Amino acid sequence: MLAEVFTAAAWSTPYSFAQDSISSLGVTTCEVGSCSPMHDVMNSAFVALGVLTLLGALFLHRHIRSGREKKWILSLAVIIAVSTAATGLFPADDGTIIHWSAVLPGFVARHVVLVLIAWHMWHEKRLVALWSGLCALVGLVGAGLMLGQALHFGLGERLALYPLPMWMAVTGMAVLMGLARRTVFRNVEFSLRTFHPRTVTSRPRRSAVTAPRCSIEWQPRTSGVDSAETRA
Repeated sequence: MLAEVFTAAAWSTPYSFAQDSISSLGVTTCEVGSCSPMHDVMNSAFVALGVLTLLGALFLHRHIRSGREKKWILSLAVIIAVSTAATGLFPADDGTIIHWSAVLPGFVARHVVLVLIAWHMWHEKRLVALWSGLCALVGLVGAGLMLGQALHFGLGERLALYPLPMWMAVTGMAVLMGLARRTVFRNVEFSLRTFHPRTVTSRPRRSAVTAPRCSIEWQPRTSGVDSAETRA
């Protein structure tokens, strides 16, 4: 998104995010009313996004249980990654057939993979499933409005394509924060406990007050006879 804003700002003619397509930002040749001097920035962003999508798929497989759905999700993620990178390698001015052959697989697969993730995570991570389903719904609505020409092409295209990068950014941040809590924060807490142990101070217990024991020794009284015998 930032690459779009930066590239569009370099246009000599006003670029319309509502009417112009995203691919127009990567066109390498100048035509009347369409010239993108910073096309290299946009095309490089496509390639970088494809690489990030592939890396995201590698991290995603750890959070998906093994099975047929996992294979489908990872396969579709690879298709999206390759398609996104190919969009930057084969701009729109390289030919309509070549460019759309690069764009179309990822355009379709991005909605399918979000639906599969929502279905797969429903019984395990309900919040992730709801987030994935919401992104899939927005993308499908955007694609329908774009194809039905109910919206301007640029607006409908962004409504269809933006949900997946948004899903990747939010989900990736959540995964990194969870990993940080399990590793970094726990190690910091352990270090703090090691260098600054908690000292538990307890009030001294009151000793039971016992009355002094008085022992009285009984001494038998001696009679006078005994005294006399003692003196003798």
